[in-house]
Amino acid sequence: MNREFLHKITLLGCLFLLITSSSGTDNGFQTPEQYAQIVQEHFANEEWEAGKELLEEGLQKYPNVSDLEWLMGKYWFHEKNYDQSRYHLVKAIDDNYNNVNAKHLLVDVEDITENYSSAICYVNELLEVNPYWRGLWRRKIELYRKQNNDVEADRLLKRINQIYPNDTILRKDYIYSMEVGYQQMKKGGNRKEAIEILTELIKVSPQNEEYYLDIINLHLQEGNREAALGWSSNGLAAIPGSGALIVKRASILSELARYPEALAFIREQMKRNNSPAIRRMYNDLLMEAARAEKQRDPYVLYGMAYEGGNKNKEALDYLLNTSVTRGYTDDALFYIREAKKQYGNNDKGILYKEYMLYRQMNEDDLAYSTLKKMYEMYPDDYDITLAMSAQHMKKAEKLMELGLYAEALPHVLFVSQKHVDNDVNGAAWEKALSCYINMKRYNEALATLDTITLHFPDYENGTLKRAFILDKMDKTEEALQLYLSAIEQSDEDMRIFYVIGYEELAVPYIKKCMEAGATKKAYEEAIKLVSLNPSSDLGLRYAINSSGLLGKYDEFEKYTAQGINYYPEEPFYQAKRATVLERDKRYEASLEFLKPILNKYPSNKEIIGAFSQSSEYRALQLTKAKEPEKALAVLDTALLYDSQNKSLKYTKGVVYEANRQADSAYYYQKYYEPSIMEYRSFQRHLSGLRSMMLKNEIALTYLRARYGEEDIITSVATAEYTRKGQKNSYTGRLNYAGRSGSASDSMEAEEQTPGGVGIQVQGEWTHHFSPKWSTTVNAAFATKYFPDITADVAVRHYLKNDWEIGVHVGYRRVAAYTKHYEWNDEFFAGGTGDNGYLFTGWNESKTNLLTVGGELAKTIEVVRLNTKIDMHFFNSNFYYNAQIGAKYFPANDGKTNINAMASIGSAPETAVLDYALPGSFSHTNTMVGLGGQYMVSPNITIGLMGTWNTYYNQTNTVRGSSPLNPIESISTRYKNLYNIYAQVYISF
Repeated sequence: MNREFLHKITLLGCLFLLITSSSGTDNGFQTPEQYAQIVQEHFANEEWEAGKELLEEGLQKYPNVSDLEWLMGKYWFHEKNYDQSRYHLVKAIDDNYNNVNAKHLLVDVEDITENYSSAICYVNELLEVNPYWRGLWRRKIELYRKQNNDVEADRLLKRINQIYPNDTILRKDYIYSMEVGYQQMKKGGNRKEAIEILTELIKVSPQNEEYYLDIINLHLQEGNREAALGWSSNGLAAIPGSGALIVKRASILSELARYPEALAFIREQMKRNNSPAIRRMYNDLLMEAARAEKQRDPYVLYGMAYEGGNKNKEALDYLLNTSVTRGYTDDALFYIREAKKQYGNNDKGILYKEYMLYRQMNEDDLAYSTLKKMYEMYPDDYDITLAMSAQHMKKAEKLMELGLYAEALPHVLFVSQKHVDNDVNGAAWEKALSCYINMKRYNEALATLDTITLHFPDYENGTLKRAFILDKMDKTEEALQLYLSAIEQSDEDMRIFYVIGYEELAVPYIKKCMEAGATKKAYEEAIKLVSLNPSSDLGLRYAINSSGLLGKYDEFEKYTAQGINYYPEEPFYQAKRATVLERDKRYEASLEFLKPILNKYPSNKEIIGAFSQSSEYRALQLTKAKEPEKALAVLDTALLYDSQNKSLKYTKGVVYEANRQADSAYYYQKYYEPSIMEYRSFQRHLSGLRSMMLKNEIALTYLRARYGEEDIITSVATAEYTRKGQKNSYTGRLNYAGRSGSASDSMEAEEQTPGGVGIQVQGEWTHHFSPKWSTTVNAAFATKYFPDITADVAVRHYLKNDWEIGVHVGYRRVAAYTKHYEWNDEFFAGGTGDNGYLFTGWNESKTNLLTVGGELAKTIEVVRLNTKIDMHFFNSNFYYNAQIGAKYFPANDGKTNINAMASIGSAPETAVLDYALPGSFSHTNTMVGLGGQYMVSPNITIGLMGTWNTYYNQTNTVRGSSPLNPIESISTRYKNLYNIYAQVYISF
C-alpha cells in the first residue's frame, strides 16, 4: 500500500519537473500570429538572425502557416537567396492563396531573377484582388518593357492612362512612350504614322509647341499646306501668342501669296506678341506685298511720267496733292518747289498746302511762319483767320501747360477778338479767364466772366467760376452765399452740381476757421454744409469736432449717429460713438463697442486712440470703485494695441498707487511728461511714491500738555516701528508717561494723580483683505496712567467714489484715583489750624470701559473729510463722543497735509484715554485741534499738532476738627488743557 502511494508520488513529481522544464524553454507564444508579430518587429529592427531563430521555432510548432512561410521567404530575400525565398513564398501561397504580401515579394523575386512571365502572372493575380492599384499596373508595364514587349506595354499604358487621366506619372510615361514611337516613325520615313502619333500626342499634351511645329512640317512635307495651316490655327488657339507658330503660319500664307491675309493675321497676333522677330517678319511681308502692288499705283506711274519730262499741270497737281495727303514729305517739298516755279511764291493754294505739310511734319515754327505770311496777305480770309486762331490757341495751350500764363494771355485775347467761330471764341475767353485767375488778377477775371456770361447765356460754369474767384479774393462767405442762391433756384440735376461746388469751397473755409480758433463760425458753416449734403464726410467730421469743442453734446451725438448711418465702417465715426458713450460715463459699453472694430482695424490710429481713452477712463472708474485688478486688466489690454501711450502708462501707475503698490506706481508714473507749471508738483509726487516704497518706518512722537490755569506740565513720549507690506503692516509701539506729584501731606489739592512713571507696550496689525476691505487689530498692556489693558478691532470698507465707512470696537481697563484722608491723632482743639485730617495717599479703582463706534470719510481731490462717533459704556452708564476732521494735502506727495479737527461729547475722545491725559465722564468735553505734517525727503517726514481740550474737573477733600465728624467736599470746575504733538517719521 505504501509502495504504491510512493510510486504515484514519484510519477507526479517527474511529471511536474517535465512540465516546468518544458515551460522554461518556451517563449510563451501560444499562436502563429504572436510569432509573426514578434518576428516582424525583429525584422523591422534589422535583427534578422534573431527573427529567423524565432521563426524556425514557430514553423516547427506550426508548419505550413502562410504568414510564417512568407516571413521566412522575406528573410531569404533579404539574404539574396532567391531560390530559398521562392520556395517558402510558394508554400505561403499554397497555404493561403490570398496572401498578398507573399505575392508581392514573389513579383520582386521573379523580377530580380528575370523570370518576367512569372512575375507578370503574380501581378495579374494581385490585380484580381485589387484591379485599381495603379502601382501594380505600372509594375506590369515595366515588366513588359523588360520583356521587350513594347507593343503590349504601350497598349496597356494607353488603356491605364484612359482609366486614370489625372495621374501625372502615368501621363508622363504615356507621353514619353508616344514620343519614342513618333521619333522612330519619323526616322524611318513613315510620315503618316508619325502624324497619327503626333495627333494623339497633341490630344494628351495640347500645350506642347514642338508637337504642333512637327506636325505642320510633316504636312508640308506631304504637300498638304491647308492641313498645315489648320494645325497652325489649332496651335495658336491652344498656345496664344506663340512666336514660332505665328511665324510658321505667316510663312505658309506668304508662300501662297496671300499677303493681305498674312499681314492682317500678323497685326492681330502682334497685340499678344510684339517681339522683334515678328515685327521684322511683318516688315518683310510688307515689302513683298508692296513690291507686288507697286506696279499698279497711279502715284508711281505719274512720278515716272513726270521724271520722264511730261511736267504738265495734271501730273504736278496729282503728285503734289497725293504726296501731301500720303505724308511723303520729301516728295511733297519737292513738288511744292516745282509748283512755286510754275505758279509763283504767293499763290494762296500752294502756300496753304505748304502750311498743311509743315503741320503734318510737326514743324510748328515753319507752319506758323507760313500761316502768318498768308494772314498778312489775306487778313479777311475766313479759313486763314480760323487757322491763325487755331495756331494762337495751340501756342497758348503750350504756354499754359508750362505755367506761363502772362505769355499765353495775348494769344487767347487775339482769338477772342476775331469772332471767327463761337466755339473757338468761347474757348479763347475761357482760357483768358484761366490766365487771369492763375495770374491772380481776380478783378479782370470777374470782368472776363461777365463777358462770357453776356455772350454765352447758356454758359453753365458761371456760378462755379464766380464762386471760385470770390473764394480766391478771400470773399468765401459771399461765394458760399452765391452757391446757396444757385441751389435754391436750380433743378435737381443742377442742384447736385452746385452742392458739390459748395462743398469744395466750404470744407477748406471750415478748416481755416478751425485753425484760426473761430470754432463757432466753423460749426455754423459745417451744419449748413451737412444740411445741404447730409452724406458729406468732411462736413460731418467738422460738425462733430466743432460741436464737441463748443460743448454742444446733443449735436455731437446727432452728427455722430448720422455719420455712422452713412459710413458704418468708417473708424472716425466709430471712435466718436465711443466718445458719446464716454461722455455718459459708459466706459465699459464704449470698450465693448470698440473691441470688434479694433479687431477689424488693429492698426487704425483713431480707433486705437479711442480705445486707449475709454480704457483710461474705465480704469479710473474701476479704481474709484476699489477694483484695481480689473482696472489693470483693462489698461493691459489697451497697451497691447497702444504700447507707447504714456498716458495709459501713467494711469496704470495711478491704479497701482491706489492699490498700495508704490514700486509699480513709481515705475509707470515716471512716464508722465509734466508741463513747466506741473513739474515741481509732479516731482514732489514721485518723491512721495519713493517714500511709500520704503518698507520700514520709525515714528517718534512727543506730547507736551499744559493746563491753562496752572503751570503743570504733562508729557508722553512714543517710539514705534512699522513694517509695511502690500497687504499687511505690523507695528510695535512703546509709550512712556511721567507725572509730577507725591503721596505726602504736602500734595497740592489740585493734583489728581500720584506721581510716578507709566509705560505702555502695544502691538498693532493692519490687514487688507481686498481693495474694498481692511481691518486693524491692536492690543496694549501698561503699568500706570495708561489703561492697564487696551484692545481694539476696526473694520473699514472702501466704497465707490472715494467714500469710506468703518466700525470699531474697543476695550480698556482704566484706573481712577481719589485722595485718601486720615485723622491726625496729634490734632487737638484750640491748636493751630482748623483741619485735623491729613492727605495720606491715593485710592485706586479699576473700571472696564467698552467702546463701540463708527466712522465715515470722503476724499474730494486733495481734501479728506471724516466724521467719527464713539459710544462708551462705563460704570453701567452710556457716554458718547463725536468728532469731525479735515485734511488738506497741498503738496501732492501723499504725506504733507494740514489737519483740523474738533470733538464734543459726554466723554473725552479715545486719544485722551490712550495718552493718559485727564478727562471726565458725564459732563461735556470739547476739543479743537490744528496741525500738519511735512515730508522733508522721501525718508523723513515731520509733524506738529496742537489741541485745546476743555473738560470737567472735580477734586475731593476731607476737613474737620473731630474724627467723629469728617466733612467731605468736592470742588468742581472746567479746566483747559493745551497739547502740543511733535512727530518725526523716518522711513528706510
